[in-house]
Amino acid sequence: MSCPYHWKNLEDSAKPRAKCYFGVQTCCSLFAVFMIVFIVVIFPIIFLDLVASQVVLTNGTLSFEQWLKPTPKIYKIVTVYNITNPDLVLAGGTPVLAAQGPYYFREYRERVNVVEVYDQELWFGEKKWYEFDYNTTNNNRSGPPLDPVKDKFTTINLAYVGVAYNLTVSGTKLEIAGAIAAAAREHEQTLFMTKSVNDVVFGYKDKFLTDLKIFMPSLADTVQLVYNMSSRDINTYSKILNGGRNISNLGQYTQWQGYTKLPYWKTPDAAMINGTEGLFFAPNLDKNKTITTFVDDLFRANPLEYFKEEEVMGLKTYKYRIPKYVMMNATNNPLNEGFYAYGPDGMMNLTAAVMAPVFASKPSFLDAEPWLQTDIKGLPPADNETMDTNLWVEPITGALVKARKQLQANIMIMNLPIFPHFDKLRKAPRYIPMSNIVETGGMDEDLVNTFKGKVFTPRDDFTIGLWVIFGLAVFIGGVFGFLQCRHIKKNQRDGSLLIPNEGSKIAPGGDSRDNVYRSV
Repeated sequence: MSCPYHWKNLEDSAKPRAKCYFGVQTCCSLFAVFMIVFIVVIFPIIFLDLVASQVVLTNGTLSFEQWLKPTPKIYKIVTVYNITNPDLVLAGGTPVLAAQGPYYFREYRERVNVVEVYDQELWFGEKKWYEFDYNTTNNNRSGPPLDPVKDKFTTINLAYVGVAYNLTVSGTKLEIAGAIAAAAREHEQTLFMTKSVNDVVFGYKDKFLTDLKIFMPSLADTVQLVYNMSSRDINTYSKILNGGRNISNLGQYTQWQGYTKLPYWKTPDAAMINGTEGLFFAPNLDKNKTITTFVDDLFRANPLEYFKEEEVMGLKTYKYRIPKYVMMNATNNPLNEGFYAYGPDGMMNLTAAVMAPVFASKPSFLDAEPWLQTDIKGLPPADNETMDTNLWVEPITGALVKARKQLQANIMIMNLPIFPHFDKLRKAPRYIPMSNIVETGGMDEDLVNTFKGKVFTPRDDFTIGLWVIFGLAVFIGGVFGFLQCRHIKKNQRDGSLLIPNEGSKIAPGGDSRDNVYRSV
């Protein structure tokens, strides 16, 4: 007689459910892996493309709005040096200086007549002007109030020194040089002058130079120490690349104030016009690469190298400084021969650009040859933390967050026997500081918040959303994995069931539970 029952393994009946659990878990796992790849690899690329579209200098972007008419405050802070012992200097003695200032001048910029050229260049004029900020200058000041119009100081006679030096080094015939020297005596020209701060900073007409135009018609009769602080002729156009075709060229000058190459310098590389004005750089900065700014005050481009990371107003920034090789003379850095860097290390020769022996340095001759500091009395000690030029740039967008640019303007004097008052000077050149100029600028708090809202808040919100989706995928996969494991363990514990064969009958009055016998 055949048995009315047979054994059936529970795992056979659970296979469809187990397959369902496994399929869901596998899909969730694969989705989680995809999300990790998307968040870590793909999304940063998409975000950088989004950033590039926002920083391009085209109508409607935040970068264009700020370039067109910058809203944050930009200051030129000027300290002048009064020579307290001019008679002793004439006799060959050491100059003693007394700092006067600082004077705060608010800078205003506006681009005008902007024309987009071939969807890649912006052609524009620029209005730039300065206003003296009396309150900022005199806030918390204990002494008499400062006023650049009324305040005067004694410094080197830039017009006379420039004429004497240029006639000497240019090899002008002695007869002509002698005639000009005689004119200097007639005009009672001396090595020094006493002028107002406003005159020296913004320029003044010099009667001696006006009279010399008889001999030298091309001679300019306006004297100004800082070219960049004069009013701009809006009919002299500049061009920059807008980054539309190549984002790495964002903001790069191709023409400056009508020049496509600079006429002052000796070599083609030195005469090149490149770099940005420093408001922005190409996005996604590389710490191992320099960034370049074109500096109006120096009539040249300057590279800056990465120094360290710093947080500014809640933004992570890269801090940049001028590398020392930029300030080396041509002996120590042959590339600087194009800039006539034949003086000491730490000095930039601007003679060819301003037609006077003006040399730019860092304040207090920072990073320059030590004898320059000991050759002058009255300068504060050189300090890297407070006197170096620094730019803080947000690395993802390339936007300038904060800037502090600093330079010291120095006049070189030396023995020039033909000209009155030069004959008693020492033969070795001496570099006398005239002024220290600090330019500050960058984003204010409102612009930082706008910047964060348009760039980083959407990125952070989207990233959080992606991680939430990733977390859900992991959770769902984990739940189904747990159910699968539980199901497998239950099957392993229960083993198999003894169930009736088809067509078999259960004894009357019996309970189905009595007819089921589990294996042990």
